[in-house]
Amino acid sequence: MEHFAYHLELCAPLFLLVFLGWALIKIKLFDSAVSRALSKLVFKFLMPMLLFRQMSHLSEMPPVDLRVLIAFFGSCIVVFILGRQMGRRLFAQGSTAQVITGMGGIFGNNVQLGIPIVALALGQNAMPTISVLIIFNVLLLWTTATACVEFGRTGGNIDWAKFVTAMKGIFKNPIVLGILIGSAWGLTGLHLPAVAEKTLEHVTAATTPMALLVVGMGLAQHSFTAALPKGCAISVMKLLVQPLLVYALCRLIGLGQMETQATTLLSSLPVAINLYIMSVEFEAEEAMASNAIFVSTLISAVTVPLTMTLLAV
Repeated sequence: MEHFAYHLELCAPLFLLVFLGWALIKIKLFDSAVSRALSKLVFKFLMPMLLFRQMSHLSEMPPVDLRVLIAFFGSCIVVFILGRQMGRRLFAQGSTAQVITGMGGIFGNNVQLGIPIVALALGQNAMPTISVLIIFNVLLLWTTATACVEFGRTGGNIDWAKFVTAMKGIFKNPIVLGILIGSAWGLTGLHLPAVAEKTLEHVTAATTPMALLVVGMGLAQHSFTAALPKGCAISVMKLLVQPLLVYALCRLIGLGQMETQATTLLSSLPVAINLYIMSVEFEAEEAMASNAIFVSTLISAVTVPLTMTLLAV
């Protein structure tokens, strides 16, 4: 209990920043336009700069054990199938809605919440591991979702032009570019000029608090009651089922302690705003997606510290 209280206190400032962002919108100090603008600033500039700076020291960090991909995405396959079955049997959903439900159980807030939490809990040595997971998360999950929806809508025939366009968009993702360019620089072993390093230090210092405020501002635009049973079901899949599966797979394939902790902690994060974007894009279950984001983020204020305690972080 003492360790849980410690981790709860450790994570509290992060989640309080999320609540503060939510409150700023709710009391109408700022409106949704400000939220959208700040979200773009975080996604297109601040977070890529943070990831670039962290990965620019790649040559000084421990190598990545790529078996983390087996543990993380092995769990994604299982949870996605379970989510689709749950959508079909429990909620009588159609094919596209089932994809959204399945994705809800695996598409976590790995960037805006994940990076600050993992950095706080495990330090910079965990950054290469979660950066690899983030890149493949964007690549594989969007690919899978797009393919499944297209198969469901067209009876097995994919519009390849649309599919290729979607894939090109992934490699223009600022987060992915920040990781890739930073890694490329880091592999050279060169150091950034002192003035550039200092400038990046100032930029990245603002990234974590701004990202967490933006998460809260986004939550203020989602409903707590809309499609509540579906949102709760997805939250259980995301916050309980996936972390348990990831931990079991990490142990099964013999991953090291840091890799196990980083991969499991990343899998324990709440549902990302990407799920809502996906639901709008595919015109299915927008209310469920927004509710899952809100409910899972609220509950994760307790479950994330609990996961850290159980992992002995």
